[in-house]
Amino acid sequence: MTARRLAFTNKKVRGIPRRLRAIKIWAESLAGKYPLNLSPEDRYWNLKIPALLTLVQGKQTSVKIQSICAQQLINAAHRIYLAKPNTSVKSRVTCCVVLPDMFASEICIYTSEEYFKEQVSDGPSRFGVLERVQGKSLAQMWGLEIPTGFSEIGVSRTDENDDGISFVSEHWYFGEIGKPTIQHGLAR
Repeated sequence: MTARRLAFTNKKVRGIPRRLRAIKIWAESLAGKYPLNLSPEDRYWNLKIPALLTLVQGKQTSVKIQSICAQQLINAAHRIYLAKPNTSVKSRVTCCVVLPDMFASEICIYTSEEYFKEQVSDGPSRFGVLERVQGKSLAQMWGLEIPTGFSEIGVSRTDENDDGISFVSEHWYFGEIGKPTIQHGLAR
């Protein structure tokens, strides 16, 4: 399995085809793997994209590489969604593609509806000032395929770092964006 790794140099990323294959294998390995024992008190469960930092963000990446990685993240989330048990708490299976800091992208299972809404509703929150992205679609821009049962929303976040410097990021959610389903997949 591929691992998440920071990069401390600006050297050219080597082995890009191998790294992309590893992310595809990781996504495929999540088939049938819905995490057990999730409760509403957990609020959410997450799994970060297993990639080298410079593969998915910064000067050395490309939209083509990022789109391949985003598609595998969507595919991985969909495989988990298909394994969602009938006995599961009300939950939402999603993935979040974060731009420009794609290394922060992740698969999320929200067991708290309030926590999900706090991340996607317009207005101020602990995540900054949020505003729904209107008039564009990351799926269309990057040619991503959204599987059956999934949809997309984009949220622009304006926040400050520890030094008080303002920054803006886009968080693109793919998954159970509409009303969450209680029963979907296999009984456990």
